[in-house]
Amino acid sequence: MPEVTQSVDIDAPAEKVWEVATDLSRYGEWNTSHTGFPDGTPATEAGATFREQITIMGMPGEASWEITEATAPERTVWTGAGPMGIVLGTKLELAPSGDGTSVSISVSFDGGPLAGPMGATVAASAEKGAAQSLEKLATLVA
Repeated sequence: MPEVTQSVDIDAPAEKVWEVATDLSRYGEWNTSHTGFPDGTPATEAGATFREQITIMGMPGEASWEITEATAPERTVWTGAGPMGIVLGTKLELAPSGDGTSVSISVSFDGGPLAGPMGATVAASAEKGAAQSLEKLATLVA
């Protein structure tokens, strides 16, 4: 299963970063692949399920998610399914870093058309998107 991870240091306490990052009403302000929640803003606790409209490599799609872990202000993990049998995962982790917070996002995907050579292309796009998303998050929190 391809997985990409990007990290950024944000000059703010973990609680402040967590507050912005897990406020799903603001998710589109920083997550570059997010285009909407067709059923409204979802809950953020473990066990919550929801649908998300996404755009990957310019192609729109929809993912169905379950929040499998939500440990404030340290880690949230989502597992999901996308179009064409794609298995998805995302993990956001926060850790103290000096006076600020180190924030990492990992994205994984597999199955369907991504099991072959297309997976590497999608991984490169996801890596770029994750880096851009974290930079936007840092700007929002600062």
